[in-house]
Amino acid sequence: MGERRSAIIIGISIALAVGLVLAWAFSPSASDQPSQPLTEVIDASAIQSLVQLSHVSIATSENYVGHRLRLVTAQLKNVSPDKPLRMIEVKMTFTDFDGKSIHEYTDTAFELRRRPLDPGTEFRFNFNFENLPRDWNYRIPIAEVTKVAY
Repeated sequence: MGERRSAIIIGISIALAVGLVLAWAFSPSASDQPSQPLTEVIDASAIQSLVQLSHVSIATSENYVGHRLRLVTAQLKNVSPDKPLRMIEVKMTFTDFDGKSIHEYTDTAFELRRRPLDPGTEFRFNFNFENLPRDWNYRIPIAEVTKVAY
């Protein structure tokens, strides 16, 4: 009698676990639901009223092969009064000893897959660089926000 009861409990537990896995697998996720269209801003003066870029710094380390890595870190702050930001693109410009641009890198620092950056909140990001040009002046790159979407 006790063995039959154990078999029934195990069977019900397995059926419950399979049901939970199926419910999770077929439930709609946030990425499946239609999102609101983005409003992109590329005008420099409008960007300054939405986001502030600060605390740009650079650190040096080595990877497991012995190559030098540069880690550029900065902070973004949503300074708009009422718009949660959903995407922020940043451009880094490395210069030579004469101040001429020798390498530019543009990437998304705050991505759509993150929860929106609410007004007044800050977000710290970093970019990794491995092979910078030899004539780089070893100074912090010039960083600027090039695109914002809300």
